[in-house]
Amino acid sequence: MTKYSWSNNPTLWKDSFNISLAIFAGLETILGISPDYILGKFNWIIKLLFALILFIIIVITIFIVKWDKAKKGVTVKIHGITVNVKQGDIFKANGWKIIAFNEYFDTIVDDKIIAHNTLNGIFIDNYIENIDDLQQSITSENDSSSLIKRQTKNNRWVYPLGRIIPYKDYMLLALTHFDEQNRAHLSQKDYEDCLRFMWKEICRVYANQPVFLPLLGSGITRFDGTPHKSKFDLLKCMLCTLRTSGENINQPITILLTEKVMQEINIYEIKGVK
Repeated sequence: MTKYSWSNNPTLWKDSFNISLAIFAGLETILGISPDYILGKFNWIIKLLFALILFIIIVITIFIVKWDKAKKGVTVKIHGITVNVKQGDIFKANGWKIIAFNEYFDTIVDDKIIAHNTLNGIFIDNYIENIDDLQQSITSENDSSSLIKRQTKNNRWVYPLGRIIPYKDYMLLALTHFDEQNRAHLSQKDYEDCLRFMWKEICRVYANQPVFLPLLGSGITRFDGTPHKSKFDLLKCMLCTLRTSGENINQPITILLTEKVMQEINIYEIKGVK
C-alpha cells in the first residue's frame, strides 16, 4: 500500500490558491489594506516581496485548514442527497448498515465460502446471535416487493446482484457471483449494474432512515479481467452510479472507510467527481 501524500494534492492547492486570492483581494478592497498603504516609503521591490510573502502565508494557512478538515472526511451533494465519506466502523453506525454477501446469501463462515476476516464474516461471527433466524429471514423475504427477482440455480435460490434483503437494522446486499471454486467475483459491468440496482433497492427499503455503506468491492472480491481496481476508482463508481441512478433518498448516505483506505486515497478529489 502506498500512503497518500496530501502535499501532492493539486486540487487542494488550487482551491487554497483561489480562496487566498479572494481573501487577499477582499482585504485590499474592503479594508483598504495594500502594500502601498503599509509600506509607503519602501521601493516597489520590497512592496512586491511583502505582498508575495503575505499571499503565500494565506495560501498555506488555507491549505492546512482544508487539509485538516478533509482528513476527517468530506461531504458532497448528489442531486440533493447528502453523501458523507469518512473513516468509521460500520457496526457502530446508527442507521441502516449495508453488508455485502454473494449471490446466494451464503451464511457459512469457514474461510472457504466466507472468510472470518471479511466484513461479511465479522458480521455473522460477532453480530448474529441466531444463524437460523438470519437464514429464515433471507429465505422468507417477500420477492414481490423488489423489482429484481430471485431465480433458481443448481437447486438453490440465486439473487440478482444489487438485491437487498433487510434484516433488523442491516441491509444484506447481493454483491458478487460465487463460483464452484469458492471465488467471489464480478465484472466491471456487473459492479456498475449492481450499484445502480442497489441504489434503487435502498430507496425501496430505507424507510427515511440514514444509510451507511462500506467501500463495496474493496475486500477479497475479484474483478473479472481487471488485475487491479483502486480504492479510489471503487469510491468514484459508487458516487457516479448514485448520480446516474436518479433515485431520491431523503436521508444522508455515509460511506465509511477504514483507516488504511483513508491513508491510501486522495479523499479531497471526491469533490470533483462528476
